[in-house]
Amino acid sequence: MTLLCARCTQKLQIRVTLSPAEMSKIENDLRSEYGPFVKPPKRVKEILALADKDIEDYDFEIARLREQLTIIEAQKEQLGTQRAKLRALLSPMRKMPNEILFRILRQVCEENVIQHGLYQRWDGKDDVLTSSATTYLPAVAVSSVCSRWRELTRASPSFWANMTVEIHSLDGDMDELSFMVTRYLERSEEFPFLKLFLQHAHRWESFACWADHSLSFYRMLSQLRFPSLLELDIRHFADPDSNALDIFEHAPRLRILATTDAPPSKTPFNQLETLHFCKSLRVASPTELANTLRNCPFLKKLLLLFDVEVQDPMAQGMWKNITWLNMMEPFEQHLNMVFLSFSFPSLTELIVESEFHETTWPVESFGSFVTTSSCMITAFTLRGISISDLDLIAALRVMPSISYLKIDDINDIDSAQRTITSHLISSLRHQSTSFLLAPKLHSLHLISVRKSKVPFDDATFIGMVESRWFKPGSDLSAAMFSMGKACIRSVVLTFSWREVDAEVYQPLRNLDAEGLRVVVAGTNGVQV
Repeated sequence: MTLLCARCTQKLQIRVTLSPAEMSKIENDLRSEYGPFVKPPKRVKEILALADKDIEDYDFEIARLREQLTIIEAQKEQLGTQRAKLRALLSPMRKMPNEILFRILRQVCEENVIQHGLYQRWDGKDDVLTSSATTYLPAVAVSSVCSRWRELTRASPSFWANMTVEIHSLDGDMDELSFMVTRYLERSEEFPFLKLFLQHAHRWESFACWADHSLSFYRMLSQLRFPSLLELDIRHFADPDSNALDIFEHAPRLRILATTDAPPSKTPFNQLETLHFCKSLRVASPTELANTLRNCPFLKKLLLLFDVEVQDPMAQGMWKNITWLNMMEPFEQHLNMVFLSFSFPSLTELIVESEFHETTWPVESFGSFVTTSSCMITAFTLRGISISDLDLIAALRVMPSISYLKIDDINDIDSAQRTITSHLISSLRHQSTSFLLAPKLHSLHLISVRKSKVPFDDATFIGMVESRWFKPGSDLSAAMFSMGKACIRSVVLTFSWREVDAEVYQPLRNLDAEGLRVVVAGTNGVQV
């Protein structure tokens, strides 16, 4: 390679060239000669001065070559861009008719979600959006691809007519949210999606609307009939409006209703089988709830969504048909209110879950509820509920028919009240000489969300599962069945704070091969 002088562009003349023999002598002198009387070799200063000039010339040459390299790289990048555009001219997409391309893009833009702030989960963590913009704002993403796609999306308001706005926090600057919502509203123009939608009301089987105002403001709904409507979800969060549900008076097949309103209403409550009573901003009192239930003689499933207000229990009433009860976001006072005010003799499944706050389990009122109701609960789920292992054992003792059990242990590491402990697991172990807790249990789902000061006892858990597994068709299985003891069929154990050693859980892998469904997962994924 020829090096050129950066000043005169002539061939670069190297001033200093030391042979291997000369370098060897210099290194030997460095090792052997020292002391106050040592004299440096001749011409050292002259050679150093020449070396400095050579290094300066090298620096100039390096800078020149780097500049040339930058120019070459820019030319390469420009050529690559030009090549990509030339190839695009050969793309089959260019031959696709606008009518077909429109249908494809329209399928992509079915739902647009405009969000402000991050949704905060019950454990205090924020749900971070990790997907691409196409997932949340497909109309914006598609219109930014090229001029042709932009013209197609801008020419059709239908691309912008489907919009969901989620505001998880009022903190921060709302200008970006306002800008995006305004853009969608302007580009949707007067697309008659609501009128077109209402023309097919006779075909609706399910309808949901959550708003800050009552549906009674939608005058165009008042004259409609809903002959096919099976499921209705109407929630508004402003002041109560007793006429909000009257719009759905003519719904002869309505069976499922979620609402923030209570009767009186022209809506046919008397034919409901499932009711989600969502008093999210103004909690239902026992009297209001009882009046609602009296209007639903065929009700089988009941979901109650509570707020922070507290109501005192009332004299207990009995509802014989309800088999499924789900209480969401209750405080202990709300659980006491329900357990002490209502009796459900046919109840088979109970779910209590809290995502936004910690709720303490009411031991005494629950025991009284089960005893008074004389119900046979077979499925029991607790999520986000603070309950100790002893209190859970006490609850299971009054539910001998339990066959499905799901528990989320959300207690803090410093909490003395833990749910999933060695004591709980040992209590579930089958021992021929002692009382068997939950003898009908065939499905167990345990989720440990937060780290405990006491390490989890894997061996105790494995031993418990092995003790409740009877190989299908065996004499032991037949004997246990005759004694009213069920074989466990499904086990799920999940940790959010620790890894799972696959070798430790090898015994459960063996049971899985015999027919037991086993899932054990930790922060390192599913290991069984």
